[in-house]
Amino acid sequence: MLNVQNGTVTMGPTDSIRELYRQFGPPKPMGTSAPVKTQPHFFLHRNFLGEQDLAILFNTKRCAYQCKFCALPFKSSHEWVDAEHVLAQFLYVIHEVKHSIGVLERLTVANEGSVFDETTFPREALTQIVESTRVLPRIRKVVLETRLEFIRKERLAELGTACGKKLDILTGFETQDPHLRDVVLGKREPLSAFLKGLDIVASAGAELTTYVLFKPAPTMTDEDAIAEAELSIDYVARECGQREIPFSIRLNPMYNAQGTPWHAEALRSPSYRPPRLTDVIQLAEKKKREGIRVYLGLTSEGLAKDMGTYRAREDFSSDLIKIAITRFNSQTQLKARAADYGASFGA
Repeated sequence: MLNVQNGTVTMGPTDSIRELYRQFGPPKPMGTSAPVKTQPHFFLHRNFLGEQDLAILFNTKRCAYQCKFCALPFKSSHEWVDAEHVLAQFLYVIHEVKHSIGVLERLTVANEGSVFDETTFPREALTQIVESTRVLPRIRKVVLETRLEFIRKERLAELGTACGKKLDILTGFETQDPHLRDVVLGKREPLSAFLKGLDIVASAGAELTTYVLFKPAPTMTDEDAIAEAELSIDYVARECGQREIPFSIRLNPMYNAQGTPWHAEALRSPSYRPPRLTDVIQLAEKKKREGIRVYLGLTSEGLAKDMGTYRAREDFSSDLIKIAITRFNSQTQLKARAADYGASFGA
């Protein structure tokens, strides 16, 4: 409702709050570049399924890998962003959320790539950011996003000692199928490298959160997508179980990121259809019944139009989001306190 005061039209409280929620709450857009080097691309204080998480997407030099399905690095700098500017980004966020720092329970650090890649993220900046959480007693966990090839046991031990918190390594697994990983997705991380990284995670006593893509190939049928995603989840569960790594899986319905080679391939494929959200939910529920900590990642990170996401399928409705997804992830919250279904990051 609009109010008119002294001839000036102003928003009423409901409209004002709605607009603020869109700008600063979970719907906050995350697909644009930071305007200056002293600000991150994105940050959000969010309820991460029962935990108060501060997630920061730092503005650093872009990831060198350019995976075929990923448009995230497009908005990052070609130039080196030094430690001074990265720390300024962190302090900018802390001052923005200063009234909430006393309730934060997690800090999630990401940069559209790998925070352990020292050619993109300054080593000393990461150390100081992680170390600073020591003065926030309610923070129990620091989540660090990276490709596993960049982690080292000694470095994890150093950061763990610096902050005195549990470390959670956030990484993309995507799929257990070598052809899909190498040819379709262009991941350039063989399974052997992923498994070597798991060994390091285990030896450091860290936790793992990893993404599995639902329908990673544009030519997949709905039935093939279900079968492949289940194989991938089971692969991660088996390998983490053998290494006694506490883990969570975020099941991501694949979105069609504009400007990527994957997007071009989807346009050439007459059979391409985005994932069906009901299929994603049913598989997640099945895995949850089997005791696997799995939650749903529904964001397209501001990089895809609705026609390139599950929203284009015949089963989609707002009720499916509001009821089914919220209920599923809320149940996960009570049992696993794993992660949020809103804005989140991918490696």
